[in-house]
Amino acid sequence: MADRVIDSERILKYLGLWGQPVVSKQVPTGGFTGASHHNVVARQAQIGEVRAVYCDGSVGQPGWSTFIYLKVGTQNADVAIAAKTVCVPDSATVWYEVTNDPDSCVNKNSALSVVALGAMTNAYYGWFWEGGVCPEQYVTTLGGTYPTDDSVVAGSFRVGDLTADAMGFVSAQDLPSGTAAVTTLAGATGYSLAADVTSY
Repeated sequence: MADRVIDSERILKYLGLWGQPVVSKQVPTGGFTGASHHNVVARQAQIGEVRAVYCDGSVGQPGWSTFIYLKVGTQNADVAIAAKTVCVPDSATVWYEVTNDPDSCVNKNSALSVVALGAMTNAYYGWFWEGGVCPEQYVTTLGGTYPTDDSVVAGSFRVGDLTADAMGFVSAQDLPSGTAAVTTLAGATGYSLAADVTSY
């Protein structure tokens, strides 16, 4: 199947999948992509810190969104991390390291997924969109389309390996081989309001 897309306003990422209990409503200095704290070699926030913001609907969908502070492990050498890149856990021992490489990630079917806000450097720290509506009001580059694998329908979705050798959204009903049918929502990372399309 050829890869397809879904619009940012048609997806809702489930909140709290990373299990972090402390949430701040403070927007960082310079916004979530501020140079003093985002894509930096030395962390400038607590690892796993979650910040929640309310999107008023002036740009994108209204509702709450959360950002989480994590570290890039080793990204895909062929497809660099950029805005709207889907990332998943990269290490079996360091829970807060993420990657966009489906060939080296710990579990490409994990419910734990985040979305990059822009270009990132290996072993650098920064903010990622973790849950809720797409926060394009706070990070404009998150608006637009997200890659899928031509299987997303209205309902729960998870992450998976796309034809383009990158992570993207796939239907939660489109299970990895050998997965029992009763676990169709296992690994679900979000909810889609509509099916994916070729283009908008």
